[in-house]
Amino acid sequence: MKMVRNRCLQCLQPLNANASWEALFSWRQKNLCDTCQGKLRPLKAPWCLYCSRPLARTESCADCRRWERTRHWSGLLVRNVSLFSYDDYLQELISIYKYRGDVALARVFTEPLKQTYLKDFKGAIPVPIPLSEERLLERGFNQAAVLAEQLPVAYNACLARVVDEDKQSKQSRRGRLRGHARPFSFQGGAARVAGKHMLLIDDIYTTGTTLRKAAIPLLEQGAKQVSALTVARG
Repeated sequence: MKMVRNRCLQCLQPLNANASWEALFSWRQKNLCDTCQGKLRPLKAPWCLYCSRPLARTESCADCRRWERTRHWSGLLVRNVSLFSYDDYLQELISIYKYRGDVALARVFTEPLKQTYLKDFKGAIPVPIPLSEERLLERGFNQAAVLAEQLPVAYNACLARVVDEDKQSKQSRRGRLRGHARPFSFQGGAARVAGKHMLLIDDIYTTGTTLRKAAIPLLEQGAKQVSALTVARG
């Protein structure tokens, strides 16, 4: 019987995997060819210590300083770590994943999500950013929950989205800072989060507004602190 070769999840070209026992049984499965993998731009220092925005030197960016100076917003999010820069290539990849229902593309991010979790957030409890019921029916899956499934620990679906808001990227900075809508509610007993480090999971960090609003009900239920892990930094 002819063996079917693995293919790149993005371009569908065959992967040049080494036909060895190590390659066959390795938990570090290769999901992108070298060409597609090379198009991803991993984020690293120098960057903002709090949101992963690329900077000339590692420090707090102006937006994060503004968040912490603004009443109602300070102290909500300890830190966000994003894996990759949100350039045209990653935008296309995430668009295919989210809007065309190619759930298998989540495996592209399995290894970097695992490694970043173990390096920066070991012991934290993942909480995927939820979709509204309407959006979930429309899309068929929650992209943040599928990303959370790639982590080495089980996630806690303790948030529900009760309000769909306009895209934060379309709002002015002043509008984001003044927006106090409560799109998320907590579900379940407070013991699920009390005294624990909760880790919000989402695909893109754009302004940080959504993540901060999601942190509010967790902190109200006694979470020790809330951080975030996202695939892309917009």
